[in-house]
Amino acid sequence: MDSVGVFGRVVADAVHGLDVLVGRDEEDPMTHEGSDTSIKFSDYLASRTVLDGAKFGLPWSRCWECVSPQRKDVAMQIFKAMENAGATIIRTEFPCAGNRIAQDGSWDWKRGEATESEFTVVTTDAYTDINSYLSQLSESSVKSVEDIITYNSNNAGTEGAKPGDIPAFPSGQDNLQEIANSRGIEDETYNRALRYTRDECRRRGIDAALQFEGNDPGANEFDALILCDRNGAGQQLAAQAGYPIITIPIGIDTAGFPVSLSFQHKAWQERTLVKWASAVEDLVHEIQGWRPMPEYRNFHAKNIPINSIP
Repeated sequence: MDSVGVFGRVVADAVHGLDVLVGRDEEDPMTHEGSDTSIKFSDYLASRTVLDGAKFGLPWSRCWECVSPQRKDVAMQIFKAMENAGATIIRTEFPCAGNRIAQDGSWDWKRGEATESEFTVVTTDAYTDINSYLSQLSESSVKSVEDIITYNSNNAGTEGAKPGDIPAFPSGQDNLQEIANSRGIEDETYNRALRYTRDECRRRGIDAALQFEGNDPGANEFDALILCDRNGAGQQLAAQAGYPIITIPIGIDTAGFPVSLSFQHKAWQERTLVKWASAVEDLVHEIQGWRPMPEYRNFHAKNIPINSIP
């Protein structure tokens, strides 16, 4: 599924980090397919001038339709500037949205039966990969997922083993227990779930949303999809598809929370996303200057539990 990439103050910072990381990793089979070590992603950094003639799709059902009015207002200011720069922005759809995304647009990795669930794949892969990593550590007695569970249980007050131990893990280590229960066995249920989620999120997801009806039959694909994805549904689809995302901040909403735009495309199109994200970022900086910072209002406030009244 997904893996965390690089972070930076601006796209250029992150891209220079990506240039260092890119290449074939003998211990990571995913890098053996389509990986080109000659790519220098910093060569694809662009200015706002490239937006002239660009076409972007906004996945609507269960994505943009679920974005709050406050965040939409921030995004629409940027979209208006993009259109003034010559870009075209059109609604599109993920055909798989009804199957893969919750109605409120929220992230739900347990959605569907076991043979259709992202969680089936995640727990199985996690068991194998975590154990593989831990087995190589020489200075730790923790060598398996089961060892992690035992350690957390023996240190429940600080590690959150049981529900309610600490706020960061309100349900305890239930996900770790699910991972342990999978035993990393790639059985028929696992393989059916893997095939289903990949097909839904690739062919009936991002691939389909990238297509649009235009007058030019030779140019019938959006340059990128754009989401305002605080709920996480777009990230979830890209993770299941194995496709890249790049996210840039574009402002803050009326509550002082940051607002961002995420750019999506198919596998191995990182260079494309670098181009469009850096171009839009350049436009944002022209409008706003350096990005406004989140305000973290009431971060000293104390949460007081209140019993609901029947």
